[in-house]
Amino acid sequence: MKIDLHCHTKRIKSGDGPGRNVTKDLFRKKIYDSDVKIVAITNHNTFDKEQFCDFRDAVSENCQLWPGVEIDIQQFNRSRWHLIVIANPDNLNVFSESVNLLFNGKNLETCTHTIKEVYDCLNKCDVIYIAHFHKKPAISEEDRQDLLDIVGDNSRVFNEAPDNRTLGVFANYGYNVMIGSDVSDWGEYEHSTFADLRLPISNFHQFCMLAKRDETIINTLLNKRESYKLVASPHKSVKIPITIFQDVNIIFGQKGTGKSEILSSLYEQMLAKGMNCKKYTGSEKDNDFKSLLKTQDMDRNLSYLQVDGCEKEFSEILEWKDTNPTMFQNYIDWYKTKDNNKNKSRMKITDSTKLLNNPPESFTTYSSDRTNIKKLLKTFNSISYKLYLDNNDISLIEKLLTKIEQSNLELLAKDVIDSKSTDLTNYSIEKIKNIADRNSDTVSKPSSTGFIEFATNRLTLLKNIKKIKENLSKPEYNEKNHLGTIEEKGNLYINKKYRLICENSKTTEFSIGIKKLKAVIDTINDIESHIEASTISAEIDILRQLCSEDNITSLKPFIGLSKQIVTESNEEYTPSNGEKGILLLERTLSEEADAYFLDEPELGMGNSFIDTNIRPIISALAKQHKTVVIATHNANIAVRTLPYMSILRTHQNGNYNTYIGNPFDDKLKNINDENDIKSWTTESLHTLEGGKEAFYERKSIYETSGE
Repeated sequence: MKIDLHCHTKRIKSGDGPGRNVTKDLFRKKIYDSDVKIVAITNHNTFDKEQFCDFRDAVSENCQLWPGVEIDIQQFNRSRWHLIVIANPDNLNVFSESVNLLFNGKNLETCTHTIKEVYDCLNKCDVIYIAHFHKKPAISEEDRQDLLDIVGDNSRVFNEAPDNRTLGVFANYGYNVMIGSDVSDWGEYEHSTFADLRLPISNFHQFCMLAKRDETIINTLLNKRESYKLVASPHKSVKIPITIFQDVNIIFGQKGTGKSEILSSLYEQMLAKGMNCKKYTGSEKDNDFKSLLKTQDMDRNLSYLQVDGCEKEFSEILEWKDTNPTMFQNYIDWYKTKDNNKNKSRMKITDSTKLLNNPPESFTTYSSDRTNIKKLLKTFNSISYKLYLDNNDISLIEKLLTKIEQSNLELLAKDVIDSKSTDLTNYSIEKIKNIADRNSDTVSKPSSTGFIEFATNRLTLLKNIKKIKENLSKPEYNEKNHLGTIEEKGNLYINKKYRLICENSKTTEFSIGIKKLKAVIDTINDIESHIEASTISAEIDILRQLCSEDNITSLKPFIGLSKQIVTESNEEYTPSNGEKGILLLERTLSEEADAYFLDEPELGMGNSFIDTNIRPIISALAKQHKTVVIATHNANIAVRTLPYMSILRTHQNGNYNTYIGNPFDDKLKNINDENDIKSWTTESLHTLEGGKEAFYERKSIYETSGE
């Protein structure tokens, strides 16, 4: 939950800009827009109780308002600095009177107080203290120690950091750190930086108990989140009862202590519960990336390429047989015997030729149209169209479609009758000739030279060949899906490429060997180039043999499938090893799931990228009540996410131990020894940061580099 414990609502001192003045309506709108749940009004050297009450009532449904004041402090002759004092809202009246007493008769522009004066006047109001720390005017280390000594309760003293980076560096290493908006322009309030309280509290008392690391209140707040009772297993012979929260859960510790095994065991149990789980393993990113580029999820779908599968053409070609013209001897036999029987010579039908019958292509068209019309008629009986058309419109459409269907049927019937009549006539002629020949010991004149049938058969073959070749030349189809973003390259995509076999095709694109497919195409080309040759049947036999070996009956096997990584401008790009991890991790975390399991996600990635890009995603998933379990050596992940559950694994003198706890009460307890308790801060500092000395070296680097 977002909190703002340094918020101005009035211009008090000359250094305050006019943007600090805010109306009740604007205050309410900005607080709601920013989704801040706790705000402390801390104007300079004054407290306006009337304004506080008006603003409190305006936001009461969504936000708690706490009373506070920002005071100029000067200890003896030391430098001046600012101290924020925030009171329990239950003590509003006492706090208001005390602040008025503290500043009574003083110049609000120039007055200062000592820490002791502030403490004596305001501490009775149940307050917390927030000092400017690394933020000008900032408290000195000497004054900071004075503040701690006078207050006497370190949990009530906070240091205000200037930004989230410094907040993250110091938060878990001996400093109670807070950050506030210090708003100077209410028009830009929602763009301020706010502290994000990991354990949502409901009142001031809970906040103070949380700051005190009170174990009871921490467990109460933790248990508000849904959790799962699981069994962690670093080894098949070891079973450790564990609670995993719908939040961030961290597994850390020495190498070789079974962190990955624990994560995998928790992952398998969550899957067994029917949960939708996603997993990323940093050490397996190479294999995972290769799997990402496999084509199992792609279908050799002809419609993508707008290709006709040519099943009919393949069938006709593979069943094709050559026809021969009528032999000249048949004409000689007819001529020799045509006058042998005078009765037959009077039957002129025995000298007739066949009628030409080319089945009209309209057969297919009419049949297809008829099918589509029937589908439309069924569609208009569905409920969906009744949302857009009234009954009269639907009735008219059905009437017109029925009329079209009837006309279609009549045209189809006419073509069928014409074709069948011709077939029947030719059949009758042949039967009469056969009967006459048997009864007269003669030979009738051949019904056809056979050339038309021969040529038509070859032309039909050529037509089928050309249609296959035409469809093989259709352009490729590409489908781009966003993969992730690389800083220097921008957006990267997985490009699914569908293309018919070509010169640039690779063996891996096909389910059938590319040599076999090319042999089929070569044979089809040979058939086309030898369409007039007497050897055409031999070519057909070769094609028939090639296709039967792999059951090739359409163009579907000729579609090549592949995937490439491409940039926004469709240039192919090969990510580096580290970039592969970045892309896979971002992809895993962007997928919808109930739980995410990350095994050393930081491998191959820079700390800056992890902290800037990955950590915020993990924190956002936690806010959505997703379960995130991470085995890591990265401090930005393990510390700055403030995990609800931490599992520490240690190995010493041949013994393995498991500690569980959280950063909120700063405890890690040995599950087998209740008296063996470690400090979460100390162990995270040692295990993840390389020790206190290494941490403070980095602290110095951050400060001197201006970060």
